Amino acid sequence: MKNLTLILLFLTTFVGMAQDRLTDNENRFYTNKIPNKTTELKLTGRKDGTDSELLNSKIAALSKAGGGIIQIKKGTYYLIDIILQSNIHIKIDKDVMIEPYFDKNAKKAASNIFEVGKEFLVENVAITNTDEDNENQSTWFSVNFPKGDYRMKIITGCNVRNFKFSGFKITDSYTPFSCIALNLPDSKDRNEVAFGGIVKNILLTNSHVGYGVIQIQAGKSILCKNLEGIGGVTMRVETGSGETGKENVLTVDDIVGRNIKVKNGDAAFNVSPHRVDQGRVDVEGITAINSSFAVQIAAGFKDRKETGVDNIGTFDSRSYIGDITVTGGKGAQVKSKDFIYFDCKERTEMETKCQNPDFESTPGRSIGVVRTNATLASGCKEGSDGGCYEVVIGKITKTNPDFLMPENFTYKNMAVNGCDKTPAKRSDDCLENPKKESSKKQWEPKEGKGKKGKKKGNN
Repeated sequence: MKNLTLILLFLTTFVGMAQDRLTDNENRFYTNKIPNKTTELKLTGRKDGTDSELLNSKIAALSKAGGGIIQIKKGTYYLIDIILQSNIHIKIDKDVMIEPYFDKNAKKAASNIFEVGKEFLVENVAITNTDEDNENQSTWFSVNFPKGDYRMKIITGCNVRNFKFSGFKITDSYTPFSCIALNLPDSKDRNEVAFGGIVKNILLTNSHVGYGVIQIQAGKSILCKNLEGIGGVTMRVETGSGETGKENVLTVDDIVGRNIKVKNGDAAFNVSPHRVDQGRVDVEGITAINSSFAVQIAAGFKDRKETGVDNIGTFDSRSYIGDITVTGGKGAQVKSKDFIYFDCKERTEMETKCQNPDFESTPGRSIGVVRTNATLASGCKEGSDGGCYEVVIGKITKTNPDFLMPENFTYKNMAVNGCDKTPAKRSDDCLENPKKESSKKQWEPKEGKGKKGKKKGNN
């Protein structure tokens, strides 16, 4: 009887641990507390900064009066540095196109269309399409990032409580930065990070390999749902770089992802703690099609910045990543650091191919399902390779065998050794990397071998 009791206790404990998941009920993350009074704001569509001033003025006045809904109707509008304030819901019609506006004297290095809680606390806010919970993409509004020399985010969220961002389609041009970023506010206070919010129903195309729909550096109790990227890394929970890495204080916890998809990209989901010991993530319903990987799990490490805290980070071992469906094939954005998994012949082919327009990836074929260097099985050694941690991996389904690696998990020790080290040489027909030229110029594709295309000004 005593042995039976112990067995039952063990089984009960095991089942309890197996069911210890973060829930995805939307009511747990956001409650609509915004007054239900709507004001239509007529914007001009002029490319001169007028519409940004009009929208900022309306937001400030309505917030001061207690809040409400600002409706934006059909048109193309050029916006920058819109400061969202408490108790404001911006509803945007499906026939609206938004593009960033740049004053000719403005710095284009890093800008936001919407800024939420960077300088002060913002509560009870939303930026959505008019039919805010409709998953049909035809009901979403559009955002376009034209080709140019800039780094742009649609939304930066910092010291914000109870928020919702949803219902839009972004056409990017391989610009750096994820479209939505949750980060520390200007105060750098770890207690003033985004808390309680939903980011859902978003499609991004033409993404830079290193970025995607959202990156979370600082945020707690955040639900990411129905996010899709064509290119890049759709959902990135990467912390510890920059200001977040200056203290080993948890800035990320209770991060839930559902239905996260990538096509012709690097990965659907990535976690990387850098120097900081972080909390839990729970991501389920991951789909990767013709991409390098579906999931990337990185060990903690000390980046090159000398001012960072003396620590190598981890994520909570109760974290869960599961229900992963992958389809292998050609069209992935392959980073040069992953060339090590190709045999010598194919590696040489990759090194001589024309790069993608982000100039940091090369078109190639799917490598594997999960790439990790964080687990003991991957060879991670605490204090040597970095911060080692385990997460629970759920069901993996492969729809075809078209992967470079037959195994579900890809480790560094699976690299192909013995290949000749030769400098990469790109064809003369490749795009010219504008970073090598004046920041005020863009290159077009060359018209023939050895012939440079004409330079063109920024669009």
